[in-house]
Amino acid sequence: MLRFDQDQRKIINEARAIERAARQKATRARPNSPKADRGRERDNGFRQFIRRQPCEARHKGGCQGPVQHAHISYRVAGIPNSFGRGVKNHDRYATPLCAGHHHIQTNVMGEKPFWAWVDKDPYEIAARLFAQYQEQPK
Repeated sequence: MLRFDQDQRKIINEARAIERAARQKATRARPNSPKADRGRERDNGFRQFIRRQPCEARHKGGCQGPVQHAHISYRVAGIPNSFGRGVKNHDRYATPLCAGHHHIQTNVMGEKPFWAWVDKDPYEIAARLFAQYQEQPK
């Protein structure tokens, strides 16, 4: 086991601080990946508005946990910006789902079968809620 005296420890700590600063500088200098953003519109106010709404699948029963902002991620012909899988959609294209139904939609059934089971159109729900959000006084 190595033992360092106080002066040696000070030198080691200074070297570590220099390495840490260099890593932080390199991280800040790195450009964002083109895949990171892709022009996605974000709206934290709308996300909060969605979380205050009731779960859209509540008529099926079995709601569990808090309401979440569930992005719609399947492509629909005729709807611009419906990106499809692999790209998170704009925040305006989302519906309120409780944690339980969001899990079922994402991990159990898949998105299209889930919305067929719920018997609702998620893009219509998202458009209605976004219109309500925009009508609110700011």
